[in-house]
Amino acid sequence: MNENFYQTMPKTGRLARNLNIKSDSLIERLTSFRGNTVYCYVVKTVEYREGRLYQTGSGPNFQGGLLTLCSCKHRMRTFLKPEDWEGVWIAGYTGSTDLGSNRLFYLMRVSQAFKSHNEFWLSDGISDKAKIAKAAHLNKFGDVYKPKRTSMRPYSYWHYLDPCKNHVHCEPEDWRKDIKYKSHSGRRPALLVGDPEYSFLWDRPVIESPFNIGRGEKKNTLGDLFHM
Repeated sequence: MNENFYQTMPKTGRLARNLNIKSDSLIERLTSFRGNTVYCYVVKTVEYREGRLYQTGSGPNFQGGLLTLCSCKHRMRTFLKPEDWEGVWIAGYTGSTDLGSNRLFYLMRVSQAFKSHNEFWLSDGISDKAKIAKAAHLNKFGDVYKPKRTSMRPYSYWHYLDPCKNHVHCEPEDWRKDIKYKSHSGRRPALLVGDPEYSFLWDRPVIESPFNIGRGEKKNTLGDLFHM
């Protein structure tokens, strides 16, 4: 597949070292977290071609040395307040149509959660390198929007730079939703950042889900998900 149509997998750093980790090694790393909550869902933008998995969307984004979920699963990201996401796990799977079952594409332990794109962009806890790599106005698959000024209304899309012209969420109804979404309960989606030590990616469909995920999200524990 042409590289212009998918996110490239990390080649250096912790994410690269955690790429395509085998099931036994993964379970060994996760044993102490067996009781932790994990939300599982299907990443609809992941495509399977000739034995490989390709992320053709922006969420999750794994550029700049961090795994983030900031532009997808808006409703799921409202399930908890930002301060309650730390230590929770997210597992993204392929659909089951082409592979016969859901296969693990990414897994991350949330280490940071932000209230808005403005808060993410102004945070000292995110490196400038990561912000640039994830910037929607610069990168087709960017999942974070840069504010035009530091004093602003954080959920008003006109206070942010527009995404680049070829962005995967370039349609107004898509990128504006990333910024202004609000659940029926009135809660905004947190922007989730994974701990690089416990962020895992697979571009080969080797680890199956023990159950069919289907639509929506499934809440479980890591112990049940990986039979620990």
